[in-house]
Amino acid sequence: MTNMDLDTIAAFSTPPGESGLAVLRISGSFAASICDCLFVPSSSRFKKPSDMEGYTLAHGYWGAIDEVVLACFRAPYSYTGEDVYEISCHGGQAIRQAVLDSVLAAGARAAGPGEFSRRAFFNGKMDLTAAEAVMDMIGAQAEKQAQAAYRQLTGGVSRVIHERTDHLYGALARLEMLLDWDEEEERPEDRELLVHELEHSERELRLLADSFAGGRIIREGLAVVIAGSPNVGKSSILNALSGHDRAIVSNIPGTTRDTVEIDLTLNGYLVHLTDTAGLAIDSQDPIEREGIMRAESALRAADLVLWVLSPPLLPEDERRQEETRIERCLEEGKELLLILGKDDLRPSLPAEEDPALYAAERFPDLPTLTWSDRSEDDLQRLREMLVRFIEGGSLNSAEETPSVTRHEQVKSHGEGQSHSMLTHARHKVAVDRAVELVGRARADLQAGLSFDLVAISLKEALTELSTITGEDVSETLIEQIFSRFCIGK
Repeated sequence: MTNMDLDTIAAFSTPPGESGLAVLRISGSFAASICDCLFVPSSSRFKKPSDMEGYTLAHGYWGAIDEVVLACFRAPYSYTGEDVYEISCHGGQAIRQAVLDSVLAAGARAAGPGEFSRRAFFNGKMDLTAAEAVMDMIGAQAEKQAQAAYRQLTGGVSRVIHERTDHLYGALARLEMLLDWDEEEERPEDRELLVHELEHSERELRLLADSFAGGRIIREGLAVVIAGSPNVGKSSILNALSGHDRAIVSNIPGTTRDTVEIDLTLNGYLVHLTDTAGLAIDSQDPIEREGIMRAESALRAADLVLWVLSPPLLPEDERRQEETRIERCLEEGKELLLILGKDDLRPSLPAEEDPALYAAERFPDLPTLTWSDRSEDDLQRLREMLVRFIEGGSLNSAEETPSVTRHEQVKSHGEGQSHSMLTHARHKVAVDRAVELVGRARADLQAGLSFDLVAISLKEALTELSTITGEDVSETLIEQIFSRFCIGK
């Protein structure tokens, strides 16, 4: 903690702009005296700020500027762990600025990004996972995002990390005891017991690391890209999923020249949907070429690709190039669903123009979905497949999906799936490193190496896990985390 962390700080917790009310937060040892200088109670039944008890309100006037309500939160039971006062004033820009200026003139300092939460962390009011969850709560656009953030805020991730570290500390304590024995006192069963304990820890940590695949999608949203050749009906799919005509649709190839991006919510999950320009095989149009480059960039960032095949199918040489693009997506590890478009035309198609027959022959292992703009059933099936992919990591039907999904793998370790699900890349990196170090310790034990070497690996694994909650973390990392916060939080 620096000298700046001892200052009394102030900032609006409500966003800028006009509003009915705005809330200014003051935190620090001089918060009460600043409020004493500027706040005048409206009647004798309200105490002056320094005499107010925690979790009480007072009505009055602020520095001849506005009629306000003042809330008092006493240390150590406030958000920051310090004395905190919150001023609820009218939300006009001139009023807001005048109230803030008066507080700064009375001795407070303007708070920086995340400075209130930073103080809460240093004062032991929250760990780093909870602090990160604060910003996730603020930024949540969908119900499942908010639920995952709330569970992390209330200690879901921290509890799991502490369970894992407690198990490792138990193994380390056993190891330290064996280190005090003479070599001739060592028994094979002692080493075997330690190996068994570390195998369990390694397995549990790997399971936690694997949960990030689903946790990241819940926190960040599922990135879905609609791709295919020109004029196959990509924009119609985007419009159907969004529920309104977001993209222009016509029977002229190349109508979509740029990516069209929308956010939507399916069953409480956030989905980032991107419609792309048709991937023409050989275009000399510079605008169309730029659209193709942007489409390919979107494909690289996708979690799931909806590749649309519609009649008439491409000529054979162009079809081979499209197949190459599809195969490249698969080689890059992309999940891909073939949308067999314009299904209402299928009864009149010759076999060589039927997308369903072509897909079955050329890509028999890829999941498919028949699609017609006129079919509400097709739209509902697509929505269900997207939700199934988010929840289970599979596009298959419930009958075909393995009995244990990527989310269900971690449910047994908490009260709900998000309690033990990693949603931040920082946490994933630390757990991955811990898995590696515990695995090394186990292998060294099995190889008969000294207990000293094994202990070093276990201590390093514990250090990695402690960076997640902030128990052992650098000042640089703390600055990086809180610098991403908004001012006033």
